[in-house]
Amino acid sequence: LRLLLLLGLLLRVAVCSVNTITLCKIGEFKHENLCCLQCSAGTYLRNPCQENHNKSECAPCDSEHFIDHKNRESECFPCSVCRDDQEEVAKCSRTADRVCQCKQGTYCDSENCLERCHTCSSCPDGRVVRKCNATMDTVCDKFDSEPGQSGSQCFCFSKPLGIVVIIAAFIIIIGAVIILILKIICYCKRGENIQLSSTML
Repeated sequence: LRLLLLLGLLLRVAVCSVNTITLCKIGEFKHENLCCLQCSAGTYLRNPCQENHNKSECAPCDSEHFIDHKNRESECFPCSVCRDDQEEVAKCSRTADRVCQCKQGTYCDSENCLERCHTCSSCPDGRVVRKCNATMDTVCDKFDSEPGQSGSQCFCFSKPLGIVVIIAAFIIIIGAVIILILKIICYCKRGENIQLSSTML
């Protein structure tokens, strides 16, 4: 009988422990023994909720600060500031950070562009395959760009030079064939002369 009473007591304690476990839903956060709704984008948490599954006290972000997702942050994030070699393409708001990019004629191809923007390369005779933009340098269709600036590594020939190369290669091939034919003829004649000498003897 005592054993049954002990088992009953342990079962009651286990059930009570399960009931006291608070499971929060998606979009909520746990504060003490309550589930509070997260603050919306553009606001931060000022005070947690006082009732389970209820709204928290949230406050809007100050000027030049933002949060772009639901949160339980105690303060908003400061907006990025464009450097003097960059220009603003999207303003800072309570729900989005400021977006900066390199000014026209310059580029930066690294992640987050921590270094200063580079001057775009220029192609000789305007031979551009892809124009320079804020994140990629100019691509030229020749190996050389202006001194001190890198172009795309592409070995290309101008049309007149290409024609000369083709003609020279054709002449070399024809010459090699003619030499091979003459060698064969000489070899055959030499064989006939040797055979004729053997007959006369």
